[in-house]
Amino acid sequence: MTDNLKENNVPQSELKKVDYNEKVLEVKNLKKHFFIGSGKGKITVPAVDDVSFDVYKREVFGLVGESGCGKTTTGRTIIKLYNATEGTVDLNGVRIGAGYHNHLAEIKRIKQQAKEDILSLDENKFKAIQLKKEADQKIEFLHEDIKKLKKVYADDLKVARKPIEDYKDATYLVRNQYQIDISNLKFNHSLKALEVKSKADNKYVIELNNELMIAKKTYLNKLDGLNDSAALTKETIDARIKDLKADFEFQTRDLENKYRPLIEAETPNILPKAEAKAELKKMKAELNKAIQERKEKFNSEKSKISLPNTELVKENVLKVTNDFKAKLETIKSKIADVKAELKANVDRLPKSVAFNADQRAKAQEIRLKAKQDVREQKQIIRDIKTVNEAQDTLKASQKMQMIFQDPISSLNPRMTVKEIIGEGLVIQGGYDSETISKMVAEVLEIVGLSPEYATRYPHEFSGGQRQRIGIARALIMNPNFIIADEPISALDVSIRAQVINLLTNLKEKLGLTILFIAHDLSVVRFFCDRIAVMYYGKIVELASSEELFNNPQHPYTISLLSAIPQPDPDSEKGRKRIHYNPSQHDYRLDKPSLREISKGHMVYANDKEFNEMKANYGKKKTSQNEIKA
Repeated sequence: MTDNLKENNVPQSELKKVDYNEKVLEVKNLKKHFFIGSGKGKITVPAVDDVSFDVYKREVFGLVGESGCGKTTTGRTIIKLYNATEGTVDLNGVRIGAGYHNHLAEIKRIKQQAKEDILSLDENKFKAIQLKKEADQKIEFLHEDIKKLKKVYADDLKVARKPIEDYKDATYLVRNQYQIDISNLKFNHSLKALEVKSKADNKYVIELNNELMIAKKTYLNKLDGLNDSAALTKETIDARIKDLKADFEFQTRDLENKYRPLIEAETPNILPKAEAKAELKKMKAELNKAIQERKEKFNSEKSKISLPNTELVKENVLKVTNDFKAKLETIKSKIADVKAELKANVDRLPKSVAFNADQRAKAQEIRLKAKQDVREQKQIIRDIKTVNEAQDTLKASQKMQMIFQDPISSLNPRMTVKEIIGEGLVIQGGYDSETISKMVAEVLEIVGLSPEYATRYPHEFSGGQRQRIGIARALIMNPNFIIADEPISALDVSIRAQVINLLTNLKEKLGLTILFIAHDLSVVRFFCDRIAVMYYGKIVELASSEELFNNPQHPYTISLLSAIPQPDPDSEKGRKRIHYNPSQHDYRLDKPSLREISKGHMVYANDKEFNEMKANYGKKKTSQNEIKA
């Protein structure tokens, strides 16, 4: 099987090199949207939004980003665990997946365009619609300005109220510590008081009383049972009660005889009641004194907290509020002006008249063309569905396998290792049990596990061993492309190193191409040839590993790299973090796209941002070592 996994006629040394002349995976304009609700309340969540990249032969391509950015969804859409909303996925030159929602949208666009084209035949009505569109766009921008203004207002209010909030926080800390200290004093006093009381009591007397109480309770329960018995005669009941009473008296005397010498021996060690009472009184006085001292300390600490200037705070809050209201009224006034201008412009247009014969003919021509275009789009959708379900697509997809994030939940606890690893072969068909056993044993050896483990169950293995089983399950299908979905995030540090070393060895030995999804940026830098950084479903930067770490361009990438912890505590303590603020981008008119700033280095930016990055490219170094205070 090892020979089958290796590439034919390729020297071992060549299996370590990336072949940038041959694409293994080609992803174009991939989108995966999740839809919530229906009708007017339907919400579209763009988990993956227009992602494009290529993965070359024997390359390790990394996808990084914070949780929820769409990395895992991208991997699952590529391997067809999710159906793509739009875009295409090609593996080894064969289309294995495609979305058609853009064609559904195109059908809607064609119909809408046909309506507009028909309306354009009536020049006045068309102008009115165009004027309304322009006005709606202006109003939409103004509403966005209102949202930003409200966010700024909320932040400014926090700043204005900060003195009062700081006073509340400081007072809370002092009061909370005071309450904890008082509680500790009372608790310690109760422990000491209990100790003194125990010295004033003979423990053997207490034990004797407990034993006598248990014996008496048992006697009374049995007595009640005899008195309530309906199966025995009165003479039998009286006789048994007499015996029961004799047993109880005997047990009582026996307990008293047992404890008498113990009580007498302990009596000289008992603290006299008067002394115990005096000791407790003294302890109570000490407690009250300690509480009073702590209360005085609390009042002193509280008095040291500077009171906020409430009048100044009120003035600042009022100023911020008035500024907000003034700016809000200005924007609302602009919206009203836009609406008034629209109404005036529309009112000035001449009234529409009925279509003449020539216009009706043109309208009919537009409708017929729209119907033809819609039929073509529907045919494309049918073709895409056929591609997704074709045998060639399914066969090509077998060359792609996935290693899952959680080595526990990704393995069926009811199946043996042999059944788990060999499940793909069983589904594919054409293998008998003996052949599957041999292939499972061989692939277990490849991932560093004993073939004897094939009869065991997942719960008998450690986390690292379970992940090796997951890798073996992927390798047994003889893939040339593997999606590793955060294969080390659920493992401890030492096991992570073992899994990464295993993947490195397998890549070099078998010439695998890997899409590596991860959070740990230091691991990605070491393991990947090229890296794509994702944010909110989009790739914001793509470059070679060293280029990305040494010369990041997108603000989010710079922020992400500044969060990498350093092993030096002193350096880490003084290091400056760079926070990413998405509101710094203004994409309302100048739209962004993924552009090449240098060879192989792509960055998501609009014209203005791209020109600034281009001008500063190579000058500003924001590497991990240079992001320090």
